[in-house]
Amino acid sequence: MVTLPSSTLAKGLRLLKAIALDEGRTSLTGVAAASDIPLATAHRLALSLQNEGFIVPIRKGHYRLGPALQGIGIGAMDRESAAAAFFRAPLARLARRYRAFGHFGTLEDGMVTYLIKENGTDSELWTKERSQQEAYCSAIGKSLLASLPGDQIENYLADGPFVALTPHTITGADELRFELETVRKQGFALDRNEIRKDLFCVGVPVFDAAERIVGGLSVSFLLGSLDRETIRRVARSLKRIARAYRCTTEVGDAKEPVEDM
Repeated sequence: MVTLPSSTLAKGLRLLKAIALDEGRTSLTGVAAASDIPLATAHRLALSLQNEGFIVPIRKGHYRLGPALQGIGIGAMDRESAAAAFFRAPLARLARRYRAFGHFGTLEDGMVTYLIKENGTDSELWTKERSQQEAYCSAIGKSLLASLPGDQIENYLADGPFVALTPHTITGADELRFELETVRKQGFALDRNEIRKDLFCVGVPVFDAAERIVGGLSVSFLLGSLDRETIRRVARSLKRIARAYRCTTEVGDAKEPVEDM
């Protein structure tokens, strides 16, 4: 007897793939339409996928991949995309609040790869999603470098010299090592006009519940400088978002963080 393939399974896998690629940007209604799946069917499939931990809601009608996929092949690949889906909305709110730019990025071969860019201003910044930037002179990059084991930091510093992009760029290995030690102690990093003379950024690292570094978050201002109180508030908001993500990897409950007002 020939066993016919399950059309329900095929639709479920198609929906799961679409949610993974979408990273929470689009509502289930839009994902279903793009996947040629009837909305009622998509809702039933999404409920089943959620019950099994394959997807989790990040806000009403929007989903990302869930903790059930973190232990198999797709999990390692999707750890970053799941994080990106989780961070997009809170970063957008933070960017609008400060009229700045919100970023989420990862470290790849000594370079920061931006996975999220949210613009809360009427201006524009050269960063783009999937573009790269040197790590030593960016707030995200410093937060990620400071989170590396000591031997990996030393290997990175040995790969210099580091190019001065502005008069404020840290280029010496000893000075950069001290900067990374400071970042590790205080829990956040600063780009003090090191990439551009008019750009000031605050960044923090993001870890999951297993203490693995996932990436870094930053808020970037087209300003010459920030006062200490603003730096403190921005760093605190970013740390809160990072902690909220860490909690989701521990309990599988993707609640968005409550931000300071």
